[in-house]
Amino acid sequence: MGFIVVRVCGKTFSHRHELKNNLGLEYDFRNKDFKGAFPEDSQRIVVIEKFCKKHRLSLFVDGEERYNPVEAKKKQKKQTKLTIDDLQNMDEFNLGEWLPILEQAADESEIGKVGLVKWNEPSETGAGFKQIHIEKDTKPINFDYDGLTQDTHFHPLRDIQKQVLGPMMEAVKEGYRNIVLECPTGSGKSALAKSIAQAFGVPSYIVTHLKGLQAQYLKEMPYMKSVMGRGNYDCLLDVEAGCDDVKVAQEALERATDKSPETCSAALAPCKYAKGFKCTKMTPKNDMGMYDFNADPNGMCSYFGSLTRAQNAMYFVGNTAYMMAMGKSGKVLPQRPFLIVDEAHQLANNMMSFHSMTVSQKMLEKLFRLPTQQDILNAKSERKKEEYRKQRETILKVFDGKGAFGIPKLTSMTLNTPPAKRKEALQTFGRYLFALRDEVKERIKNKDAQTKYDKRELSYASNCAAQIEDLLASIATDWENWVYQVDENNEYPTWVGLKPLRVADYAEDLLFKLGHQRIMMSGTILDYEIFGRELGLKPEETTYIKVDYSPFPEQNRPIYTHIKGGKLSRKERGLESYKKCADAIAQIAKKYPEKKGLILPFTDDIENGIVEALKDNHPLVYARLRQHSKIPKERDAVFREFEDEQNNEILISTYANQGFDGKMVGFTIIAKVPFGPLGDIQVKTKAENDPKWYQMMTAVELAQMAGRCVRSSSDEGHTYIIDPSFMFHFERGMSNNPLARVLPPYVAKSIINNR
Repeated sequence: MGFIVVRVCGKTFSHRHELKNNLGLEYDFRNKDFKGAFPEDSQRIVVIEKFCKKHRLSLFVDGEERYNPVEAKKKQKKQTKLTIDDLQNMDEFNLGEWLPILEQAADESEIGKVGLVKWNEPSETGAGFKQIHIEKDTKPINFDYDGLTQDTHFHPLRDIQKQVLGPMMEAVKEGYRNIVLECPTGSGKSALAKSIAQAFGVPSYIVTHLKGLQAQYLKEMPYMKSVMGRGNYDCLLDVEAGCDDVKVAQEALERATDKSPETCSAALAPCKYAKGFKCTKMTPKNDMGMYDFNADPNGMCSYFGSLTRAQNAMYFVGNTAYMMAMGKSGKVLPQRPFLIVDEAHQLANNMMSFHSMTVSQKMLEKLFRLPTQQDILNAKSERKKEEYRKQRETILKVFDGKGAFGIPKLTSMTLNTPPAKRKEALQTFGRYLFALRDEVKERIKNKDAQTKYDKRELSYASNCAAQIEDLLASIATDWENWVYQVDENNEYPTWVGLKPLRVADYAEDLLFKLGHQRIMMSGTILDYEIFGRELGLKPEETTYIKVDYSPFPEQNRPIYTHIKGGKLSRKERGLESYKKCADAIAQIAKKYPEKKGLILPFTDDIENGIVEALKDNHPLVYARLRQHSKIPKERDAVFREFEDEQNNEILISTYANQGFDGKMVGFTIIAKVPFGPLGDIQVKTKAENDPKWYQMMTAVELAQMAGRCVRSSSDEGHTYIIDPSFMFHFERGMSNNPLARVLPPYVAKSIINNR
């Protein structure tokens, strides 16, 4: 059997770890590419080719060009319709490029019958709070479900989908503003999102937690229309990023074609920066200053064309961050009859993250274009090191309002901090942020070729300035809602974090105003009172529909707790506890020599400790281990390859707790009960105010972890919780509030029956 030589070249730097560690290639310093030799029948070559296509890298096999991303892109632009394979292999990070093709791929016959039920606008008074519990033997209401799904790939609807769709439609007709659905993970909530809007025949916003889930909706239902943030699209004008010269922009507009020169993203286009410039490639505005979505999207730029097409479609799919940013910007998106939120248990956290901000030394290094500490360490001479240190004085000297922008050196807030001192500290941080915002805005306007921001830096600086602006307004009007934490372990603070305690007052303006009626779906709502309170839902306007059983056979999804690892609390974790965890993992892994596995370590520190312990004590299990970097593209590449490859690898990841479809996984190991970090002042304050909230958030995370490896009735996956403290928390819990009371009943039952 012969060997063939494989070469990968192009923009390989961001993929260097994957190319070396996972694909078995070595960097060739002379040719500045990656190479390797493999048997001619090796499946590794197929994997490498797929990887190159995903990441637009050139591939040569035995000197012959196997894949050229430039030629592939040209071919892609000529393509008018996606194949099934194309849809399955779509890269979510290039979703903006795929959207025009997806729009052409729509086959309206795949939607099914529309408007089988009359929709009436809900009343202002509300319908009165209602709970609906659905058991396994609950009969669906009489309705033409086949009419909704005939000739679609959702036909026929599952029994559980029919059981919940009926009450959802009844709640809509009764006029409830908020319809909250709790339905087990893997039960097909995307089909429900489509079907509820389809049944009433009304336009809907569908909001997903992540861009990856947004892409999943489009893969399953290409007739939907979608849009993301401006940064995912190119501007059609050949101008520099951040161009604010009206004359330059106008001249570029006059010579613009339908083909983007790829000079800057739509987020940095003149339509955003050049005051008084009116670009004809944008969605036009009416006399009220609102976008006129009746305009023809043909001839618009890729961003505004996608936005206009989405607004003229029955289904508008967006991710939470984008939809909240649009809500924050004013009345840009018109209200629709339905706002449908998937993974709704994430909503409150998403809104808190949207309003939170951490100012760090790393952030300041970027904003002030300064050398890093690593640059100082790598400097070849003492003279250069001293030069770098002097450049960094801007951010090392504590903020004084006179040129120093180091983080204010204050004591972190505690539960006992007096209100007056807390207010004073927040005012200090406010003055600091105000000065920082003005400085960044000034630097954005800088035209000096030596010091001005490049494209990526400008985008980052603009986003930071906008975020600071929002934060200042919120703190000024509601300082009692804010907590703060400062790095106190260094002479110069390296970070300060500012977070809100409540988002209920923001929810309407940020997101909920987009829908007359809001349908929120999740597998883990758990406590409707806490869920509603966190989001500011009025009880009289809310109905809660809960499925009390799992549609998947219990024997296919056991949860075991008899194998114990080491204690992993912050105070107790160490070499010995990590060794015990590694021993437990090895014991479990040996039961499944041919199956894939998933380890959920909860934190990065625990992940690193477990990996080192497996390396030192169980090399055979370590050899099966699959890790990823924290770089999103590299991480998602590992996820895709883990799903596609036929092997017995074990993926360890803190990112797979939620949203990861692990139907190919035979076993899952949960290393630690996922309690929120009480070292975080926001979490600690909320837990102190409401211990039940803290327990519920833990149960939500745990239930999501336990639902990773069984996603359909035919899947089979075993879950192991190896935290030795788990049964205490399950049976007794803190403050006599056991997890058994909070977890979904079918999860609790799987634990009890397999002890």
